[in-house]
Amino acid sequence: MTKPCCFKRPIHNWHGDVTHGLALDVGDCVEILEETTYWFRGTCPRKPRKVGLFPKSYIHLKDLSKVDPVVAECTLVLREWSEIWKRLFVEREEYKFTSLRKVMLALLESRRELLSSTLTQDQTYELQMKVISKIDWGNR
Repeated sequence: MTKPCCFKRPIHNWHGDVTHGLALDVGDCVEILEETTYWFRGTCPRKPRKVGLFPKSYIHLKDLSKVDPVVAECTLVLREWSEIWKRLFVEREEYKFTSLRKVMLALLESRRELLSSTLTQDQTYELQMKVISKIDWGNR
């Protein structure tokens, strides 16, 4: 086993249905800790402290210099909104909490789709416009 330490992205969902498997969704960021001929061992920041195995064929090295600006903005907005979402929970503002949760989940799903790079140009443009609209809604 070699010890590369790098970040990659799944191009397919992986259910982690092997012993010590790490379930991954398209668009997740994974840190590769070890590598064999057919498998990686690594972790996903979305699942802190969980280390597991996943097949190499499900992972793709993405050129981070070509990250879509809409995806980058979406990531920043989700981080910012998560703090607001926590505050709404603590303050028991149920309606705002639930509304923000729905929009955040929709943004996460859209972000995954954009990161998967499986959409046509028209589909990508349409999804980017929806993401921008949701971000505008949330920033009101």
